[in-house]
Amino acid sequence: MAQVGKRDGHSSRPSGGGRMSKSHTDSRASKGGPVAAASTEGLSSRLESRRGPVKVQLNTWVLASTEARLRWLVKDRQFTVTSVVDVALQELLDRYDVPAADPDGRIGER
Repeated sequence: MAQVGKRDGHSSRPSGGGRMSKSHTDSRASKGGPVAAASTEGLSSRLESRRGPVKVQLNTWVLASTEARLRWLVKDRQFTVTSVVDVALQELLDRYDVPAADPDGRIGER
């Protein structure tokens, strides 16, 4: 996918992940007063909860042709890269009879 920057052939991304910290967000929202709070209530109710299964970051290299096909699928079917990669990996792991892991990512003894 698109890289933020390159240094010695490796991509470099901001250490904060590009998201604002809670304290920065809270201080900005508190300056807006009741009008700002009211306008975000409707927006918050339309957004999905970000709580769900624990996720970890996975970085890897793929062929340019694979990435092009993935971008096409994401755009055409309006999937997310995360969901496509997760489903594809789950199918591969099931095919090779890799034991299931618990929600915390631990595989029990066989």
